[in-house]
Amino acid sequence: MNLGDSVRGDSNDIALVDLSASEPRTFTHAKLDGLIQSLCAVLPVEPGSRYGLLGKNSAEFVSLLFAIMRRGGVAVPINTKFPDTTLAYIAADAELVRVYAAAEELGRLPDEVEEDKMPSLTAGQIWASVKPDAGQAGLVLYTSGSTGVPKGVLLSHDSQWAMVSRMKELLAGAAGVIAAPLYHMNGLLFLMSLLAGGGSVILMPKFDARTYLEAIAVYRANVITGVPTMLTLMLKEQDLMNTLDLSSVMAIQVGSAPLSETLITQVQEKFPNARISNGYGTTEAGAGMFGSHPDGIRVPSLSLGYPQPHVDVRLVGGADDSEGVLEVQTPAAMTEYLNQPAKTTDKMSADGWINTGDIMRRDADGFFYFVGRDDDMFNCGGENVYPGEVERILESDSRIAESCVVAVDDAVKGQKPVAFVVLARDAVISEQAVKDVALSKAPAYMHPRRVYFLEVMPLAGTNKIDRKALATLAAERAASDGN
Repeated sequence: MNLGDSVRGDSNDIALVDLSASEPRTFTHAKLDGLIQSLCAVLPVEPGSRYGLLGKNSAEFVSLLFAIMRRGGVAVPINTKFPDTTLAYIAADAELVRVYAAAEELGRLPDEVEEDKMPSLTAGQIWASVKPDAGQAGLVLYTSGSTGVPKGVLLSHDSQWAMVSRMKELLAGAAGVIAAPLYHMNGLLFLMSLLAGGGSVILMPKFDARTYLEAIAVYRANVITGVPTMLTLMLKEQDLMNTLDLSSVMAIQVGSAPLSETLITQVQEKFPNARISNGYGTTEAGAGMFGSHPDGIRVPSLSLGYPQPHVDVRLVGGADDSEGVLEVQTPAAMTEYLNQPAKTTDKMSADGWINTGDIMRRDADGFFYFVGRDDDMFNCGGENVYPGEVERILESDSRIAESCVVAVDDAVKGQKPVAFVVLARDAVISEQAVKDVALSKAPAYMHPRRVYFLEVMPLAGTNKIDRKALATLAAERAASDGN
């Protein structure tokens, strides 16, 4: 199925509420479908060619995204927070025929890149979607580039529909708030699945805690997704939360970083009807790999869940098969890294196993838990330290809502861990007490040598904790401390 057909039908139910303008704009499924068809009739899109989208979340962005795919083109949403040099790299790497940019983004690309303003929305034309061949490309999503230039992940219509077709059943008729950028898999998959399931999308141009909470209450959202930092920011708005009816929320799924027990407890108080769960996915391998147990065993609150029937999983490189780097075979897998065959081979084996780079452990019931990123690991005095493992230990204390552990250089140990901590609401804890939490539950080499307290974790463009920014801040503070 063409991914552009995630929006289809003549229903007068609400499909999209766009909060990007000064006043909300509301579109039914029939109206949104008509707008997409009208764009199909006028866009100069050639099947198989790639077209960039550069702009904030909006109805124009959504309509253009689906229209490009319906015409058989390959949509390439681009992170607006990338510097202009990276935008130029992506335009060349993806061989973009044209970039459709929001007004505020125009002029950021080199002169040789053809650039048009995102077209306005008008209805009236009819256009039949291109039927994609098996494996035909529909999207290219560029990674954040935290370890170098971003990589273009080539994704086919059928690989992404493998996820949407399952998730649309779970989200059928639901209303969900999307503040994640649509150049990121999290927001994009949630968008397509809600619309394909006949549900409603409340679309925000960016995350703002107060606006987000108000949108939940006004539009009676049933499902919200995000990262722990977003929940922490919402909990800081106690005065507003106490005035809003948030009882409509039935599910909260958190990704990019695991929840802590402390945060789960506080969020549950404010969203009493919601089931809170840890989600997991990667751009290269997709989402929805873990879920409920086939024997009905309750999923532990900090677990990602049990492997689902449509995926094969294994843990490699650990002491035994209960811990190691997660490798998966899934129908949602990428086709390749664009123009990077060597990196494709490093990531994906010839028989389709994708190395996620995420270290996991599996308990006796078969539930999986996130430990940390393989490439976040550093060596302290000859011992390997996984930041995610230290973070889970720190967050086991009820006074700590969030933590992020990074390495700083050390003349003796090579590198040593330091921690950034966000306290739970109304909590008080000293730096030494935070260190003692780690010392009481882990080997001494794992404990943070310094602890820095933050009001909120900084977020990167994909709404994940910005580890690079914190590593830079830690190095600066270590230098000023004379360590």
